[in-house]
Amino acid sequence: MSEFERQHPIAAVSRAFGLIRGNFITILIFLFVGAQSDNFPFLWWIGGGFGLLLVLGVANWWRFLYKIEDGTLHIKSGIFVRKDLYLTKDRIQVIDVTSGLLQRMFGLVRLDIQTAGSSSRQAAIDAITKVKAAEVNRMLRQAGAVNTEDSIENQEFEDTPLTEQELLKRIKLPAKELLIAASTSGSFGIALSIIATVFSQIEPLISESELFEYLFGMLPSQTDTIMIITVIAVFVVFAWLLSFFSTLFTYGNFQLDVKEKEIVVSRGIFEKKRITVPFNRIQAIHITEGIIRQPLGYASVHLESAGYGDDKGTGSIVLYPLIRINNLKKLLNDVLPDYQKEFEGTRPPGRSARRYIFRSSFLVTAITGFVYWQMALNVWIWLIPVISLIWGWKKYSDAALGWSDDMFLLRNRRLSRSTAFIKKKRVQDASMIQSPFQKLRDLASVQVFVASGDRGKSFQVRDLEIEDAKKLIHQLRKNGVSTTDSAEDELKSNQPKLPGWN
Repeated sequence: MSEFERQHPIAAVSRAFGLIRGNFITILIFLFVGAQSDNFPFLWWIGGGFGLLLVLGVANWWRFLYKIEDGTLHIKSGIFVRKDLYLTKDRIQVIDVTSGLLQRMFGLVRLDIQTAGSSSRQAAIDAITKVKAAEVNRMLRQAGAVNTEDSIENQEFEDTPLTEQELLKRIKLPAKELLIAASTSGSFGIALSIIATVFSQIEPLISESELFEYLFGMLPSQTDTIMIITVIAVFVVFAWLLSFFSTLFTYGNFQLDVKEKEIVVSRGIFEKKRITVPFNRIQAIHITEGIIRQPLGYASVHLESAGYGDDKGTGSIVLYPLIRINNLKKLLNDVLPDYQKEFEGTRPPGRSARRYIFRSSFLVTAITGFVYWQMALNVWIWLIPVISLIWGWKKYSDAALGWSDDMFLLRNRRLSRSTAFIKKKRVQDASMIQSPFQKLRDLASVQVFVASGDRGKSFQVRDLEIEDAKKLIHQLRKNGVSTTDSAEDELKSNQPKLPGWN
């Protein structure tokens, strides 16, 4: 493959769809503004917009060239500004394979060549045959980092079993857990904001068509209160349905394959995706317990990888989308036994509680008071500050810090409770933060950074005893050497048992 080649022509359409997806809200606003313009016909806005995107897709396809020579991938891209990207095989960490609905219709796949740098987002070949993908993979193969040729040709989104030498364990997501994951997805808020944005654009058209009057005329009562409640209920139901089906399609056919040197995560119904993560690139894992999932006894498992980056530059990967808390130990033992740790830890002292509660409730209470007096609202609105007080206490009670001979554990809560396990040798940097107010109370916050994608990832615990924060920094300075017995005895003074899912 010493001569430059182009992708399959369907890459032009795929790139156009990618532009539409990436600029969906902008395009909606563009179309609705055009629909209300008397000087420019609506169909011209639609035809012109999609025609422009198709032309850009064709231009991107025509200007995108790639070749592999002497173990180096050379990509030329860019319509107006020409870019040359060179990736040597010793820099490549993994080669991920994605097969969207459009690619599958033509028997094609997409290759994402992942490195530890930001160039991993540019090194993507949108549409090539499986045979050509296997050839690229073979020529760029690095022992222990990327898949072999057979993994693309014979296993690409098929149920063909791996050989005993390749596969150590295969774990699938049961249908019950998939439905629960979709029903309790954290993307509900995102879906609600999307629906609200779309509705704000089409509301003038609906009003002019008198659809509002027709729908609300069917209600038994047409009071303002009933109308507001109905609109909110409709928004919530549509947002939940959007979140439900989005999660269902994303994590359908979920499969986790454990090999000798890597983990392979496969998922997706319409857009099938496979992510390969070598064990030596895993920087941390964190268990996320959502506000709905935690009372039901469920959590999701994520990992941070230095050799993986998505379109946003993060290295976070969903290792397992939903699992019962009681089954977490077994999953970790099967997939990542090095991270199955339980040890003593410490929590923020009692005098830290007021700081957690204050941060959680001060702004909410101030806004509530202002709105209450300005708009003369019902007294029930003061339930919002009460909830924020309770939430502040919840953040305080969930915060924890601990370590063993080779690992740190940090636990905190924003909306969800997150428990992070980080090996000491994977820590890139750590900070002890102390504000003037913390200094008065002998408190400090700690923040630990690990490599993840392009941006890195940080985990933080606030308002710890100053001595506990100093011990964590001391552990890092010792470069992973176990602490002394006397120091361990001091750490156990606050004595919670970590992690917190027991």
